[in-house]
Amino acid sequence: MSGPVRPYVITGGRSRPSRNVLALESLVATVPGHTPEPAGLNREQQRILTICQELLSVAEIAAHLRLSLGVVKVLIGDLWDLGAVLVRPPVPQAERLPATLLEEVLLGLRQLR
Repeated sequence: MSGPVRPYVITGGRSRPSRNVLALESLVATVPGHTPEPAGLNREQQRILTICQELLSVAEIAAHLRLSLGVVKVLIGDLWDLGAVLVRPPVPQAERLPATLLEEVLLGLRQLR
């Protein structure tokens, strides 16, 4: 299958995730020891559980699966609802370091050479 039919089938016809808090940089990891019924999961969801043994962002998962971000967000939302994955939200902008500070650190490191 190709084109719009396959994503429609993968997500059960849904275009929006059950949780609207998944950003591109949200980090996803499989819950240790959690084994959801494989019969209830499609192969894409099973693959997400396999590749998320370590933290991966939503964008990285989409790249690994070669699926659109919208489809991957729906699949991750379903796994999150099942308790099969943990999702860490991205760091808020206010908690990020200012770019000028990072530039100063980089300049200082270059001067150490």
